[in-house]
Amino acid sequence: MLAGGESCRFGEPKVLAPLSGAPMASWGLGVLEAAGLTVGVISDEEGVEAALGLPARPDLEAGLGPIGGLWTALQWASERGDDGVLLLGCDMPLVNEALVRAILDWDDAAPAVVPVGSEGPEPLCALYRSTCVPEVERRLHSDDRSLRGLAKALGAAFIGEDAVARVADAQTTFLNVNTVGERDRAEALLEARGLRASASP
Repeated sequence: MLAGGESCRFGEPKVLAPLSGAPMASWGLGVLEAAGLTVGVISDEEGVEAALGLPARPDLEAGLGPIGGLWTALQWASERGDDGVLLLGCDMPLVNEALVRAILDWDDAAPAVVPVGSEGPEPLCALYRSTCVPEVERRLHSDDRSLRGLAKALGAAFIGEDAVARVADAQTTFLNVNTVGERDRAEALLEARGLRASASP
């Protein structure tokens, strides 16, 4: 799980910010664990490991944005002997297990598998294989460090919006909580799913 960034619009670090009675990151972490994944958090926020009960490590190099977090995650995966990572932003609490499994099971050998939502590709909820590393490293200090640019350069497999809609609500699943208002909306949507303040994800 990627939990970097300065959270300027939100006003506080999002990874441990309360959302429906639990740290924001815990909603996505619960989904990743339910899908059978070994989970770690890319974050330099103090107290993350203790609060979430999961290993965490900071970016290998600060200030590179999401691609720096992906690079760190891929290096971590290599240390564990894994062939890649399912990257998920900590501020995307509405992603569900069915979507994660669809990404993992997508029948394509592309270096990355990226779902498409109502606003286009969602590279912060995507599978990146170890074959991505050379292109990731090439872009770390380039003028284009965007993950969407990376996905295009890699020749990623894109799971179309219609396919996403078969396992998730393509209009809300990729809601990115950047403001307090968006947190309120996420809480309402979680409650609509029957996940209340006292529930675990």
